[in-house]
Amino acid sequence: MTDTIIMFVHLMAAVVAAGSSVFGLILLWPRIFSSKKDETLDENSAPYKVIDLLAPTVFTCLLLLIGSGVYYMMENYTEQVNLKDGYYNILGIKLIFVVVAFLLSLYQTFGLRSKIAHLDLRPENREWVRPTLEKMKYLGGITLGAIVFAFFMGVYLTRY
Repeated sequence: MTDTIIMFVHLMAAVVAAGSSVFGLILLWPRIFSSKKDETLDENSAPYKVIDLLAPTVFTCLLLLIGSGVYYMMENYTEQVNLKDGYYNILGIKLIFVVVAFLLSLYQTFGLRSKIAHLDLRPENREWVRPTLEKMKYLGGITLGAIVFAFFMGVYLTRY
């Protein structure tokens, strides 16, 4: 029963991370972000709000993914002796993409997002909002690709 709950949490975290990134970056972003350079963006603009909510959501989901994956592996370590050859090679590739997604999400959430946070207290940072949001969107796309690739590698691992 515990394995089922852990797998449910693991899969739901992957679905929420990938789904929120797809919705925010691919479906919503092109409709709300105008590439006009003369328009100033502030903390009340829609692109700012999307990225402000998206970055911590993906980061939290990646924390849940890593935690539930490690817990599942620790819980079932005796059953991993009889796995087919190549399992750990594929798992290693998956973990590389998970680490890349985690580090990019960490940088987005705590590095870039904090750079443009609290614009009412630091109005001199308003000029950094547009380039920072564009950089966050680009890194969010790379993070989404790493999450999706790791997700499909996990699906491929289920045949072992």
